[in-house]
Parts: sequence; structure tokens; C-alpha cells
Amino acid sequence: MGQPTAKLCFSLRDVAVAGGYSWGKGRLYFGMHSYPVKISGGGAIGIGYSRLRGEGTVYNLARLSDINGTYWSVRAEATIARGRNVAVLDNNHGVDIKTTMRTSGAHLAAAVMRLTLHVNPGGERAEATPARCTFPIR
Repeated sequence: MGQPTAKLCFSLRDVAVAGGYSWGKGRLYFGMHSYPVKISGGGAIGIGYSRLRGEGTVYNLARLSDINGTYWSVRAEATIARGRNVAVLDNNHGVDIKTTMRTSGAHLAAAVMRLTLHVNPGGERAEATPARCTFPIR
């Protein structure tokens, strides 16, 4: 994957009744700035609802605009009350994100997952990358 170039802190909600849908938000820490990120997508075949809080190490991000796009991953989740999940996402700009997530809810799913990330450069803040993600995302 190479050297880490950024960090993504995010929270998602995931609902599935046969097909699934995910939505949420995050904060991308790139250089000495952070940017709000909107996340949406789906693909899970399953049933239930879960909330995910996670952080991702971003690799191969050369320009801020390269974070935008559709990311693909294979994911399986079985959450009853609380759980953990790991996924590696990649997009067509060559950006990879290795994520670690904590889940809560009641959800059983397995699928090729498709998530779309879109950064809002107008919400830029000057701040250093935190050692750990804090929630809620602001």
C-alpha cells in the first residue's frame, strides 16, 4: 500500500432489508488541515441496522480531489449489540483506505460494498491529525 498520506475519521449508519444502504459523514486529515467528508452507498445483502464508528489510514492520496469517488470492498458483518469490523477500500484514483470500525446494533450482512466519498473543501480547518478519532464527528 505504500506510506500513509492521510487519516479519515467517520461514522456510518447501515440498514439492510435484502439490499442495503449506508450513509454518514467523516473528517479527512490531510497535511495540516481537515475537511468534512460525506459518505453514502450500499450493497449489503442482509437484514438489520447498525451504527459504525471508525478510522481509516489513507494511502496514495496526492491531491485532495483524489479522495472523491466510489470505493469498493468485500465486507461481512455480524453484529449483535457490539462488534468490530475491518475493511480495505480502494477507488479508481489509486487511493486505498484501510479501515477499522466498531459497530453497534443488530445486523447480519455479507456483500461487495460500494461507498462514495465526497470532500467539501469549503469546510477546511487548520488542524493537525489526531492520534485517535473522537466522536461525534464535527
